[in-house]
Amino acid sequence: MSLAAENQQRMFLQWCMSARLSSETQLRETIRRIYADESMDIQEIVDSANICLAKYSLELRSSMDQTTGTRQWAMVNTNADIIATGATPYSQTELAFLKALVEKIFTQEDGNYAISLHDALRTELRNGTTGMQRGQAEKLVTEFCKDKWLARSQDGWVVLGTRAIIELQPYFTDGFSDYQRHCALCSEMATQGVVCTECYAVVHPYCAEQLALSTNPMQRSSTADAGSAQLSCPKCRRQISRPMRFGPGMPGVPHSIEQTQAEPAVLSPEEESTSRGRKRVLDDSDQEEDIVSD
Repeated sequence: MSLAAENQQRMFLQWCMSARLSSETQLRETIRRIYADESMDIQEIVDSANICLAKYSLELRSSMDQTTGTRQWAMVNTNADIIATGATPYSQTELAFLKALVEKIFTQEDGNYAISLHDALRTELRNGTTGMQRGQAEKLVTEFCKDKWLARSQDGWVVLGTRAIIELQPYFTDGFSDYQRHCALCSEMATQGVVCTECYAVVHPYCAEQLALSTNPMQRSSTADAGSAQLSCPKCRRQISRPMRFGPGMPGVPHSIEQTQAEPAVLSPEEESTSRGRKRVLDDSDQEEDIVSD
């Protein structure tokens, strides 16, 4: 790499460290300004930067907004204890609270990945390990939202923020894989969307809208109606006429449903041997693992 190229990469990395979290539009504008080349490939620059960052246990990663499709980029710590190393401005007490909130949101049994503010504050008051008063806990939740670890939905639910979704995926995979969902279309992690009633494939709201548009280009569905539009499951190819929906304020899809996967409706309810029934459940469970890993 030439000296000029090294200087450009250094400037780019300094900007990324300063910005910490940025939209893809901001990232492209910065690359164009630093490299003074309209034709520069963003992925090529990111890959080159990540080679340099690897020795510092850092990496540039991105995630798609699940409802708008816009992409966000972040410089993340790749060490095992991400939730601690990534949130360095916080004290150990504050980190313990953040960790408890993140885990509570991610493991909600209704599968909506959302909790009320009341439940968020009660998480701290119930634990009682930090001696924090309600007002202090509420102020800290606001700080977590400001720093993008958490977020508030339009109707007030406390959900995972952009930073948590980008940075903590290895943390979720290692410790909470039974609660982790991935979109069958784009393969990114999903904390809201629709679920096929036939094969339990998950689709982001934005991806569902794109599927509906690909079926009928004249029909543009809102995020809320994407599941009820003309939509074929990207996994089993069957039409999703009455999808199950999950996300803030949605009916929810309990994780227990996906983990057990009831027998398909096409099967006869007449007597089958116990061994055969068990085999079907195991087969369905294997299919679910394929969906999650896509």
